[in-house]
Amino acid sequence: MIIANGFGEIFDTLDFTDSIVEQISWENDLLDLVLTVDYYFDSGECNLLKIRFKDCLKADFLLTDNLLSIQEEEKRSYSMSWYTIQNYRLVKDSDFIKKCNRPDLLHIEIYTVDQEVPWLSIVSKGVTVEKFSE
Repeated sequence: MIIANGFGEIFDTLDFTDSIVEQISWENDLLDLVLTVDYYFDSGECNLLKIRFKDCLKADFLLTDNLLSIQEEEKRSYSMSWYTIQNYRLVKDSDFIKKCNRPDLLHIEIYTVDQEVPWLSIVSKGVTVEKFSE
């Protein structure tokens, strides 16, 4: 069930701060990038939501370079913070969208540990948030 459609509605109604990305997958014949997140904002309980980037043209992931200095056996204890959403924003002056000459596309950045460098930068035709159903 879709609970928010489009960046404006998502930004106005949902606060993903401190939500944790649990799964990253490709769906719909590998065209849609889907983030399954534990969403805590509206209650103290965990609510699994899917953020679907429809017809994803570009997805750039960048984990913190601290990953390189952490011992293998300690990585698991850090992974939750690496995937905890701190901020997200719409890139209004996207070079990629200008290059494609497609103003109908969305360029969204999601930030976790580093507030200057996005953990994920996505260009897609649209974005929705759905309640997770197994």
